[in-house]
Amino acid sequence: MENSGSPIDPSDAFDIVGIRNDGGIDAVIVCSGPLDNSSTTLRDLELKARNYLREIASEDFVSQYGPSPVCIYVSCSHAVSTEADQLITDLALEAAQQRVLLHLGEPVA
Repeated sequence: MENSGSPIDPSDAFDIVGIRNDGGIDAVIVCSGPLDNSSTTLRDLELKARNYLREIASEDFVSQYGPSPVCIYVSCSHAVSTEADQLITDLALEAAQQRVLLHLGEPVA
């Protein structure tokens, strides 16, 4: 699928996923540019986060990683628009219903 200039890769695949030393799981949504308020950026961010949440709830994910606590970081060292920040906040509330922490995090090196 073509990216269309969005800083979020709209694919279904995890950008980064790993197991922490404490046994929890970190999943990272990487942004390659500013999270602006364009419909494309907001759509791709929402789609990516919802894909992560769906995958985290799947039997395949649980069988691979176990029933450990999961945190989704939106990793962005660029500007974040008010609209994108609000979307992340809204998605975090939905994620919490799955017992998943979702928030804007520090950039991943």
